[in-house]
Amino acid sequence: MASHDLHFTVSQNGVEDPSALHDSPAMPESPSAQNNNNNNNNNGGSSVFIQAFAQSSHPMVCIFHLLFKGLALFFYIFGGWFARDGHGGTSGANFITVTVICMLLLAADFWVVKNITGRLLVGLRWWNKVEGDSTTWIFESAGDNRPINKFDSSVFWTVLYVTPAVWIALLVIGILKFNLGWLIIVVMALALSFANVYGYYKCSSDQKAKFQQMMAQGAQAGAMTVIRSNMLGWLTGSSAVHQQTQGQQQSTYV
Repeated sequence: MASHDLHFTVSQNGVEDPSALHDSPAMPESPSAQNNNNNNNNNGGSSVFIQAFAQSSHPMVCIFHLLFKGLALFFYIFGGWFARDGHGGTSGANFITVTVICMLLLAADFWVVKNITGRLLVGLRWWNKVEGDSTTWIFESAGDNRPINKFDSSVFWTVLYVTPAVWIALLVIGILKFNLGWLIIVVMALALSFANVYGYYKCSSDQKAKFQQMMAQGAQAGAMTVIRSNMLGWLTGSSAVHQQTQGQQQSTYV
């Protein structure tokens, strides 16, 4: 009588089930099972995206920090296809339409980054105040009392610095390909991107200066405390020595 090995498999809940004594041929998957596997594979990318933004304290703000930049880059890179006419050239009306769309997206991105994403993601804000003929630039930071999410900070600063680098690369490519008409979009994108980079760099520098000032004030207060304690100890010590000498003098007189 032939003997068969007994195998066990451990399920996810830890329960062991004996497998069949005889090796059964593999059953073909049903169409519904194949569809479920395909759906799981398709949902893999979205699940990774969701897990990445699950670390954020403001996931929607992070998405809008990327959204308008991505749309502006998309319309600029593929705008030549949208601006073509029936003869393979560039239509003036389509070119103007794509240019206006890109400028509106860049303006929207500048406003969102300047007024919303910087304040919510990293606790920084910059703005200018006009009084008569003078303009005052103000750089604000939330201070050390507000905790900053590391994921939000990484997304904000990485995208803020990478964006002008991408537009510089597109500027070089446009000059080499003599696409001078499209460079107006690149120039506007670089101007707005560098404005936000400079503004938030000043905010960050201001925050560092405030931290250094706070540390200097703390060190000064600590030094004053040490000096006061030393002075108090010297005064109390000298008074104790004086009292001891007076006691010795009285004992000698007796």
